[in-house]
Amino acid sequence: MVRFAYTLFTMLLISSSANSMSYASQVSGLYNAILKHEGSDFYQFAKITLRTVNPEGQMKISANVRVFFGEANSSEYLTYDFDEVPLNILTRQLAIRSEGNDVSMIGFLNGDVIEGEWFSTLMGRVGTFKAQKSGFPAVEEGAVLVEALSGHYRGSLENTNPDSNLPEKVSVSFVSTQDNSEPEKPKLHISGNTRFYLGSFDSLEYVEIEFNDIQFNFYNRFLTAKTSEYGFTFKGTMTVDGQFEGELFSDGLGNVGIVNLDKVLSRNSPSE
Repeated sequence: MVRFAYTLFTMLLISSSANSMSYASQVSGLYNAILKHEGSDFYQFAKITLRTVNPEGQMKISANVRVFFGEANSSEYLTYDFDEVPLNILTRQLAIRSEGNDVSMIGFLNGDVIEGEWFSTLMGRVGTFKAQKSGFPAVEEGAVLVEALSGHYRGSLENTNPDSNLPEKVSVSFVSTQDNSEPEKPKLHISGNTRFYLGSFDSLEYVEIEFNDIQFNFYNRFLTAKTSEYGFTFKGTMTVDGQFEGELFSDGLGNVGIVNLDKVLSRNSPSE
């Protein structure tokens, strides 16, 4: 009887210690996250870094969030800094949000795991997320990764202007890099080019033109790409699975055609 009581006491003590340990983990650290898009099978990788300080006995939390497009080692990501992240000590709710940022997260901290919802200023509630310190959470079967913009796209151009006789085969390439000239405010820089093929895609009969101005909204997926010569501008929407649907404009003729492109090659360079 005494031995049974001792064994039971030991088991309860171990169980109590394990539960205490789940809540005793440090708040600060790197949390690897999966961001889900509600109403679809799409997901993204993210990294949430929480930092803590304790001036005058009052803990304060700040955060840095990186939202990736493509794989978790992609150089194509957006960075957001949050100077103050309120923590409800009763419920352990974290509010990662700021008026100056396009992304916000509301979640609950349980040991080394944060779970909650994420939002964008353009779309409102995007979906749910789970973040943890020990690697990335498991991805559900059938889930589809949001494609990076970086890559090579091929497709068709349909001339809709009677004065336009552009080749009907066209490709575009984009490369995303991180501009760290201002370490406190890293920016995503996009460069690229387009090719108009007079022969097949495998031939050397094409004219290549660099883009000198590329603007891409990663949340509503609207893309504008202007060429350095001929005055061409691509305008349209890039879907999360890598399809471009839009129009081609010319400075001289206005709207000259309809463009449809599919992604055929990814160009994701690892982040530094």
